[in-house]
Amino acid sequence: MVISGIYIETIPGKAKGAAEKLALLNGVEIHHIHEDKKVILTIETDTVDQSYRTAEKFKNIDGVLTICLVYTNFEDEPYYQEAAGGQ
Repeated sequence: MVISGIYIETIPGKAKGAAEKLALLNGVEIHHIHEDKKVILTIETDTVDQSYRTAEKFKNIDGVLTICLVYTNFEDEPYYQEAAGGQ
């Protein structure tokens, strides 16, 4: 599993609406909305590629200005497990 922590800045007043739309995406969990302009969330997917594709969808959500990857853990990602010899 790949887990990524994301910080999103929105147009002021648009964070709540953006968070509602973000929460509809598979694997996205909203953790905090600050001053209706900042959203903290996580993405949980099976692969790094799926995580990237999910985050790419954020660009199309009304009000989203910036998307910042804060944290990612991909040690259980299948590709890397295979490359390490399944360890």
